[in-house]
Amino acid sequence: MDNRTYYKADIIEALIPKKDSTKSSDVYVKIFVEGHPPQKTKVFRELDGKAVWNEHFMLPIDMETQLEIKQSKRNTFLFKHGSRSLGKVRLDAAAILGQPVVAVSQEVRLNFPSDEVLHYDTSQRGYILVRLHRPGEPVQLARSSVARSFSVLISQLDTFVKIADVASQIHPFVSLAWQVVSSLYTIVRDQLDRDKRIGDLTDIMEDVYTFVDDVKSFPSRLASQEEIIKKIMLQTIECMLFIQEYSGHGFCGRTLNKQWADEQIARFTQTFTMLKASFNTGVGVQIALIAHRMYEDVQSIVQTQSLAKLHPVDMDDPSRPACLPQTRSDLLSSVFSWAMNPSSSENVLWLHGPAGSGKSTVATTIANIARDLGRLGAFVFFNRHMAARNDPSAVVRTLAFQLGEFDHRLGAAISTVIKSIPSIRQSPLRQQFHKLLVQPLSESELAVWSQEGPVIVVIDALDECGHVGHREDLLSVLALESVKLPPTLRIVVTSRTELDIQEALEARKNICSTPIDINSPANDKDIHLYLYDRLQNIRSKNKYLSLPQEWPGHNAIDALATRARGLFIWAFTACRYVENGQDPRDRLADLLRADVCSNAESALDLIYSTALESVGRWEDPAFSADFRDILGVVIAARNPLTALTIDRLNEVVSVSSTRPSLHTIQHLGYVFRGTTSGPIRVIHPSFEDFLTDRARCKRDEWFIDVSLSHRRLALQCIGSLRAILKQNMCNLTLTRSGVDVKILPEDVTYSCIFWIEHVCELEGSEESFSIVVYDFLVKHLLHWIETMSLLKKARHTIKLLMRLEDWSRSTQGRHQELCNLLADAVRFCQAFTAVIEQHPLLVYTSALPFSPTNSVLYQLFKDELPIPVVAGGFRDEWSPLLMDIPRPGGEVTSLSLSSDGSQLISTVARGCYVWDVISGELLIQGPKRDVAMTVFAPCGQLAASCLFSGSIVLWDTFSGQMIGQPLTRDQGAIYALAFSPDGTRLISGGQNCTIIMWNVQEASVVLDPPATHTKTVLCLAFSPDGLRYASGSRDKTIRIWDAASGRMVLEPFRGHSGGVYSVAFNPDGTRIVSGSDDKHVCVWDVQAGSSLNRSREASMPIKLCGHHSTVFSVAVSPDGQFIASASKDTTVRLWSLESMEELSHLVRQHRMPVRCVAFWQQYGRLRLVTGASDATVRIWDTESIGSMGVARKHKGLVSHLAFSQDGQCIVSGSFDRTVRVWDPITGQCLLGPLTLKQPVYSVALPADNGRILAADRDGAVFAWDAATGGHLPATPADDPSYHSMVEPLSLERKWIVDSKTGTVLTMLPTMSPVRSHASFGNCMALGLANGGIVIVHFPGTPQLV
Repeated sequence: MDNRTYYKADIIEALIPKKDSTKSSDVYVKIFVEGHPPQKTKVFRELDGKAVWNEHFMLPIDMETQLEIKQSKRNTFLFKHGSRSLGKVRLDAAAILGQPVVAVSQEVRLNFPSDEVLHYDTSQRGYILVRLHRPGEPVQLARSSVARSFSVLISQLDTFVKIADVASQIHPFVSLAWQVVSSLYTIVRDQLDRDKRIGDLTDIMEDVYTFVDDVKSFPSRLASQEEIIKKIMLQTIECMLFIQEYSGHGFCGRTLNKQWADEQIARFTQTFTMLKASFNTGVGVQIALIAHRMYEDVQSIVQTQSLAKLHPVDMDDPSRPACLPQTRSDLLSSVFSWAMNPSSSENVLWLHGPAGSGKSTVATTIANIARDLGRLGAFVFFNRHMAARNDPSAVVRTLAFQLGEFDHRLGAAISTVIKSIPSIRQSPLRQQFHKLLVQPLSESELAVWSQEGPVIVVIDALDECGHVGHREDLLSVLALESVKLPPTLRIVVTSRTELDIQEALEARKNICSTPIDINSPANDKDIHLYLYDRLQNIRSKNKYLSLPQEWPGHNAIDALATRARGLFIWAFTACRYVENGQDPRDRLADLLRADVCSNAESALDLIYSTALESVGRWEDPAFSADFRDILGVVIAARNPLTALTIDRLNEVVSVSSTRPSLHTIQHLGYVFRGTTSGPIRVIHPSFEDFLTDRARCKRDEWFIDVSLSHRRLALQCIGSLRAILKQNMCNLTLTRSGVDVKILPEDVTYSCIFWIEHVCELEGSEESFSIVVYDFLVKHLLHWIETMSLLKKARHTIKLLMRLEDWSRSTQGRHQELCNLLADAVRFCQAFTAVIEQHPLLVYTSALPFSPTNSVLYQLFKDELPIPVVAGGFRDEWSPLLMDIPRPGGEVTSLSLSSDGSQLISTVARGCYVWDVISGELLIQGPKRDVAMTVFAPCGQLAASCLFSGSIVLWDTFSGQMIGQPLTRDQGAIYALAFSPDGTRLISGGQNCTIIMWNVQEASVVLDPPATHTKTVLCLAFSPDGLRYASGSRDKTIRIWDAASGRMVLEPFRGHSGGVYSVAFNPDGTRIVSGSDDKHVCVWDVQAGSSLNRSREASMPIKLCGHHSTVFSVAVSPDGQFIASASKDTTVRLWSLESMEELSHLVRQHRMPVRCVAFWQQYGRLRLVTGASDATVRIWDTESIGSMGVARKHKGLVSHLAFSQDGQCIVSGSFDRTVRVWDPITGQCLLGPLTLKQPVYSVALPADNGRILAADRDGAVFAWDAATGGHLPATPADDPSYHSMVEPLSLERKWIVDSKTGTVLTMLPTMSPVRSHASFGNCMALGLANGGIVIVHFPGTPQLV
């Protein structure tokens, strides 16, 4: 505390030294006291050389004081403000007040000495008149300088809050400033007593806040100074947040770096000084406010482009309404109090309430205020009728994009993630959240965020983000992962109180659940204010009606507020209803005649009924029909559509001429949102709820049957596409550079993207609609895929067609031809999407020609379109191989799928890798050690890896980082791991023959069983109920153990003659499947003997024979119907668990031993995942029986190809040491094999067509008779290189191009690498590394003769 004695000094007046000029000037007195910050009076305009202040100051009696008269000046040319000294005087208060004759107060006239009167007439030196008050006893200031300044700021803000009620735009910021200053005052008022730097800063702020006195005295100044006052408020809030961190009471929890803090204090001081000057002069200047956040606006174009790869959803909607001034003040105050309170451990605030309670308006207001504060990190809002804005999968990447743009440091970190994981936007939401938000914000470069105060993220209308079930992953991420974000990131979520959202977000320690109380007095007051403001606006618009000034009166507003039942949407609709009437008085009377409802929903129903009834056209069947048709489209549409698009869609299904939708909408303006040219939306989601519930709307004319609306809209979309789709609808030319996205008419774009969604909304009994869909697809399937490629949505076709296929199979009396076509279409898009997305025309020039010749799709379209033809067909059936993930680091020793099937871990000797199962993209690398096996925990975010060194590592599958210390026990090398179904326990087994059970959470041993195997434990598996586990060993036995006691519960299973490498339970736990190096798969009945004393016969397995070498891995399908086994013999075999027979037609094969196999369920389809010694992970279809690739024509790489001079034959040479001759039309072999002793390197058919020439690796030349294949003598002149021809077509990477014109003919799909090629006329032959030969004929080019 300051114990110095203070006295009060009044600065009364001053006589300004006589000037050369007669103009008046603005002057003030500045007071300098040694060791204290300067103080000053208000600026006053002198009159006839005299200025009067009568201001009071507390000054220390023992310190010398200097008073200086200063003239406030403005440089008109430079638009700068400054001051000029007019004279100085010294005040020795101790000497004056120390005289015994001095009374309680004494006026003292201090004359300016002549040497202090600069540039003026010395005949009038001037003076300053002060009154000094003798202190009766030593005066101690009750508070420090900082505390005093805080007290003054609070007092001034408290005063200004009342004054600012009329200044609508600044009131929220005044309230927020008062709130922040008051909150901080209670924390730091005694802490910063002796901190001169903060003291000086708060003194400056105290000086700035003298503007409140000016506004109080001259209220008229408020309107003109509103912008500068808003800046003062914003700067005050920022400064308080800085002081909060500076004092160690902020989000950081520790004091800031001194050098940076000093620089920040200096910047704040300078800015406040400029703000004060700007207010005093009344001249607005550009003042850059100081942000406590330390980011700089250095966002690079490259970084912005990188962030754009996240494909964020556009959240640009400037029409979103905000709260009226002075409304919602209590709610907004509580939200910002939470946001700026570092002591709150709740970093998510869930604001929830009923429909129409104003949640979105509050969310928009929060976002607007946070934006003005420079603290809005992201604002995401959902809309059930906009597909992009109701997609849960887009939320995290949109948040990441906006946060990356908000802060360049975070943007750089996120860009690094995008660069390292290009497929991140296709990753599961939990992984996106961790990689794009949690991980970047936890990096050391961004640790400074904790020192910079809160950053606010607003997520509005979460209940409109997808349907229940679709948003489950998003809710899980928000509920479980948000706690990992820095405390400075404050997330505000608004929604209705839906059950799934409530279950996810309630009772979480880091989530503050805040209900909107529509029955509170504050809410009622806000509705009164809203109604008054809107009705006053309506009164002013109807000036010719001469409505009274007080219209509609307090009683009417009270009555309306009562009927609103606390719902803002009621008040909003009521005001629109009144506004759209011919006479607002009549419309108001209609509302007041209605009864007061007992609850909020009834109140909404009544206001909507009243609004619709007022139209008065419901007896007209045409009007009612138009209303339902238009509203049906508006409600069922996935995106809001314009009136023009609605009209075009309606025309498709109408048998007669239709009326423009605007003709009907013009009578219903109070229940629609939008413009004549913009998208049409209903006034509020609650209006849609009203119309789609017959019990609520009560009239058939108003009732919208959503199912029928989807059916009608599906027909409209299909009809719209029928009318416009055709091959090459945009008249494109095939190029290697692709095409830019095409802007198509809205009805076409919408129909392309959403027609399948509307079809799938139809009930299963829509058998007749299957015919409609089939008729459309048999004509336009390829055209639709082309158009989706034009729209850059080629990859969307896979999921859409899968969904449509599921729908087609669920319809009663299903259309089998449609089902078959859709199954084929799914495979077509899976196989060729990577090609089709390169250019839309590749649907016809690449995808279709290279489709299997026996496929439904190829047979349907091959004769309809002028397409390239592959001689003999590229393949007969679809390949069972769906995806090949090459070279994942070496021999694959284990595979494990996450519980949701989205991720896959493959283990190799040098570590393990996490993959996206659908895209095949590498997501993260796990521990880089000698890993024997890795397993996913059931939760999906945790994995365990066992090491050859004898330890177990637990690690996070999102970050790849190890969790805790390795689990170690004297087990030697560990070869087997298994998690319990609930993920709480982990068992391990290995070289020392023991099995240990671990507590995962505590990283401690739970069980150390007394009984073990006699040799190395090779495999482990928990039963589905978690009560038992099985182990397999080199000792040729399988043992079953009790999970609670660790004791063996059955006699060992003995039936293998070799070590047991793999065990798996069937889904009900009654059987165990095992694989061994005795080449057998065994199936054991666990229930056949339930004790240790069961008979030998009961314990004997059923043996499945078919493999020719060790069975490394077995798996049981989720439905318990199939067994898969992987073997050293390079095959994967499928078996029926019911019949115990091999499904021999479904054998899958790698080039080398297959080490592991697992089943995977994808969109209801069963897949196999395999890993092998050839360093590949493969994903297989379990139904296809076709070959994997092109049929082999040679047994080795095709090294050279050549056409005959007339183009009637093709000769091939191969590393298999043979030469063959082929028919280019049929692809059939005409002659061969002609054998050599060395690999063939070149071949030719000379002009005489009588001989076949070849040269081997050593350069030796050979010749054969072209008719018989008999050997002929050859000389060096017969070398094939002397008989080469100019080829009309060239192969440039994967593109086949006309060499003369440069015309691009096609792009090759995925196939074995091309090692040789030759062309003649319109034909190109390709020799492949696997021994295949592909011969392609192109239309529109010179034909073969």
